[in-house]
Amino acid sequence: MPRLAAMAIVRLAFALLALAVAAQPALAAPRSVSTFQSIGLYWSPAGGAPDNAARVQFRAAGEPGWRQGLDLWFDERDGEYRGSLVELEPATEYSVRLTLANGFSETLTARTWSEKFRVKRTVVLKPGTTRLIIDEADSGSERDGYVVFTGAPGRNTIDQSELSGDDRRDSCVLIRQGVHHIIVRGLVLKNCRRHGVFLERQFEPVLDTTTRDIVIEDNEISGWGGIGDETPGWVNDDGAIHCNYYREENAAKKPMRIIVQRNRFFNPRYGANPWLWAGSEATHPHGPQAAMFMRCGSNHVFRYNEVWSSNGKRFNDGFGGGDNFSTEGFPWADSDFYGNRISQVNDDGIESEGANRNVRIWGNSFDDVFVAIANAATSIGPLYVWRNVSNRMANTREPDGDPDLEIRGPFIKAGSYDAKVNGGRAYYFHNTALQPPPPRGRSLPLGAGAGIEKSGGTLYNFVSRNNVWHIHNEVHVDGREKFYSIRADCGAGPCDADFDLHNGRIGNAGARAERHGWGPGASGLPVYASSGRAYPDLAARPGDFSLKPGSPGYGAAAPIPNFNDRFARPDVGAQQSGTPPMEFGIEAGHRRD
Repeated sequence: MPRLAAMAIVRLAFALLALAVAAQPALAAPRSVSTFQSIGLYWSPAGGAPDNAARVQFRAAGEPGWRQGLDLWFDERDGEYRGSLVELEPATEYSVRLTLANGFSETLTARTWSEKFRVKRTVVLKPGTTRLIIDEADSGSERDGYVVFTGAPGRNTIDQSELSGDDRRDSCVLIRQGVHHIIVRGLVLKNCRRHGVFLERQFEPVLDTTTRDIVIEDNEISGWGGIGDETPGWVNDDGAIHCNYYREENAAKKPMRIIVQRNRFFNPRYGANPWLWAGSEATHPHGPQAAMFMRCGSNHVFRYNEVWSSNGKRFNDGFGGGDNFSTEGFPWADSDFYGNRISQVNDDGIESEGANRNVRIWGNSFDDVFVAIANAATSIGPLYVWRNVSNRMANTREPDGDPDLEIRGPFIKAGSYDAKVNGGRAYYFHNTALQPPPPRGRSLPLGAGAGIEKSGGTLYNFVSRNNVWHIHNEVHVDGREKFYSIRADCGAGPCDADFDLHNGRIGNAGARAERHGWGPGASGLPVYASSGRAYPDLAARPGDFSLKPGSPGYGAAAPIPNFNDRFARPDVGAQQSGTPPMEFGIEAGHRRD
């Protein structure tokens, strides 16, 4: 080859290499995924590394100054920085600046969802309807707005109690595959054979369409659920809202942006079994759920709903799905749970398990549940859990057992025995585990048995800050179940637990765990403003979980950008002193409107 030609080839090669290097940051530009009040962030710049921190700044359009967000977490497994901005304003455009410690910076804009849905047309339920079927042709559009399916007051009920025994109309509302931009609003769904609202995947023929942008709001669903359809003699795991895409392998065809808000789910037809009846073998609960999503996509929101039972028929989980030990699961990614009130649950109040990639859980209330929030596993992350409150958690695993001797469920269930689906980052901030006083004749209070517990297997890679991990039994008695405020396996990977108020012991949560915390024992007990004791006076001041001045943790929480930076001296626990009582459920949702 002539020398000049060879030199030209070399020069061309260097030029191409320089172009590739220059283009690399642009090819790895950051992206975002929004909800009403959150923005998930994804960034893969050149030079990403655990010791090259990715700082976050953000501001709403028109604001002069930048606010600091929590640093993005760097996942060494795929070389991506991920994280979330939280507690944002709906329908607002934000500028977001991401900056590496080495100085490289990029900026993007993202807009949160609007809470106002443009309406294309309204379809009113006909009296006597026993099943509402919504087809793809009934859809609205992004441009023209949503199609609303509703009923006039007093004529908005679908009741399947009179259907014959062999009638296969299993759901009161059927949303077929490919439906999009519709709202199911203000219906009363009673005695549905299996599901109140069913999101269907069609099998014959298989469709190339995606169900998306579905709003299910302001409905009442009661008396649903079947028995024996999945396992003879066992109550079905039927959701009042049920989505089953179990056999769908194509992620792009799974449902997206399902919004479930301000609904009442109560009094199912059949109840879930508890984990244990005295004298029997332990069996996982099976039974009704408020929502059951099996491999049903991502970017969902569940907010301001109420889950309860007064007929003795209890729930399996409140909101849950599958697969738990996977890189998808429920709700998979870019999803929010907040403002929900959940009770009478034999297993998990919220079962958020699987990928938990930019999943956010905040401001929820749990009472009479076995586990408040299940995160076994968090395979990808990051997951954010903050400002949630649990109350009674006794006698849910073994209803006829002695609450002083029972195995008690944790506030957080986490971990995995399968290394392939373990190790995603989880953040636990400002949560409160309450301990109602014991009933007469018993010695132990009635709240959670742990703050963070490795119930699902090996547990590491979490951050715990500013929580009240008040457990029911801090004393270790030989021959009895031992309880911890945090029990993990932080020799297997990174952990960071500090500034928590904890009366129980800390088990393997890192070499420097809780060096600024309060506890264990009496020094780790909260003092609430409403009562002056370690349990608030909820009768006199409902929703007031604030600490009293002088309580451990009062005004002494660790600063966390975007999570408590509104307060000059943040408190430990779910509620900041000087703020209004916390609200949950439908009234909280309407008050926000």
